[in-house]
Amino acid sequence: MAGDPIKQELKNEEGQTVVEYLLLLVVMATIISSLIVTIKNRYLGDATKCDNPAFSKTLLCKINRLMSPLPTEKRFQYFPFKK
Repeated sequence: MAGDPIKQELKNEEGQTVVEYLLLLVVMATIISSLIVTIKNRYLGDATKCDNPAFSKTLLCKINRLMSPLPTEKRFQYFPFKK
């Protein structure tokens, strides 16, 4: 008696491994894409929405402020050396 062929097929674990890897791949892709969106929104921001770059927390506004300071701000500070 060889057994029931349906039970033999249900005990086959090769398909289960493939399904587990595919589910793991989907979960990792979802986590990575949500992290990329969060990083983009929180840290990079939008360059057109830098209304007040002095108080903005986004990295893009801070870099923009360093590259083009306001007319009232000093770009460099000089220290004279005494001889």
